[in-house]
Amino acid sequence: MPYTEAYKDFLAPAAAAMRAAAALATTPEMATLKKYLESRASAFQSNDYYASDLDWLDLEGPLEVVLGPYETYDDGLMGYKASFEAFLCVVDPAESEKLAKYKGEVAFLESSLPIPDEHKNPNRGATIPIKVVDEIYATGQAGIMTIAFNLPNDQRVQEDKGFKNVLLRNVMLAKYDAILVPIAERVLPAELAMALSPEAFVNFVLFHEISHGLGPGKITKNGVETEVRTELRELYPTLEEAKADVLSLFVQKLLADKGVLPAEQMATVPQTFVAGIFRTARFGISEAHGQGVLVQVNYLMEKGAIVVTPEGKFAPVDDKFFDAVRDLAHDLLMLQATGDYDAAKAFLEKYGKVVPEAMNPLIESLGGGLPVDITPQYAEF
Repeated sequence: MPYTEAYKDFLAPAAAAMRAAAALATTPEMATLKKYLESRASAFQSNDYYASDLDWLDLEGPLEVVLGPYETYDDGLMGYKASFEAFLCVVDPAESEKLAKYKGEVAFLESSLPIPDEHKNPNRGATIPIKVVDEIYATGQAGIMTIAFNLPNDQRVQEDKGFKNVLLRNVMLAKYDAILVPIAERVLPAELAMALSPEAFVNFVLFHEISHGLGPGKITKNGVETEVRTELRELYPTLEEAKADVLSLFVQKLLADKGVLPAEQMATVPQTFVAGIFRTARFGISEAHGQGVLVQVNYLMEKGAIVVTPEGKFAPVDDKFFDAVRDLAHDLLMLQATGDYDAAKAFLEKYGKVVPEAMNPLIESLGGGLPVDITPQYAEF
């Protein structure tokens, strides 16, 4: 049953509200917002989101608005059905411009993935906006307090035009100050905990989102064109989140070697990543992001890229870390490229089921007042 029929009592008034909002967008700087709201309202009643996704990629002006069904984390059966979400954000043009230099690197990053060329996707669209915003309201699936997002997920849109990365600065920095820094003080050796950086955290999130747009999307299996999401079903969200995490590390190293990313920023990347493993793991390993970091920590520990110190703390191993990251990126990308459900399930059974014994006392030490997440108090209008 299509959403337009199943959720008609909700979607019809939502579409009417979007058209009413579009009618108020009368200034030139609101022209693209007006077009997006009108086309998204039509999509709510037609169940065809392609045109309005294209309009969203063209959205300019002071507001960043996202409305619609995107993420499939809640569908534990097949991983197909999307949940509705909404973001209302204010754009910071100056901060967005600082990151604009990375937009032109997507083709280079795709061509440099550690997989055979036949599995790479050179057909990515040219539109790769990067927006830094402050979130002023979010609801629905967005209410899980994500710190960034990369949309749309439709592979047709990504190949025809591209995708957009949106970084929620106020949410991100609140989590860094209130959660990540205190976690680092408890799980990392003291000298590494003092060497965290907000820049490394922001860059990790940015390239995580960019990495969602890299690698196999449309694939051919048994002579039939299909998509990775279709073939891997309920396993796809976990593997995709793990891929984006690992590729974030991999592509930062590529860009640093190329001279695009300042080399000195890489010095704080491994320890910021390791502290982030514990931040995400606290959401639970049954959730896609949590199981995804479990895959990463088990794999990297097996490779000797992360070790446990005599004091029971976790630490990256400099001369092994990025080699192991490359190997894991290859393995995850090939599971997606082949669309092999059974191999993907076996991989998750091996790396994504058991929390390393040394992590348990550290995770327990993070209780007692240290929040798992933030709860924003939105202003009333």
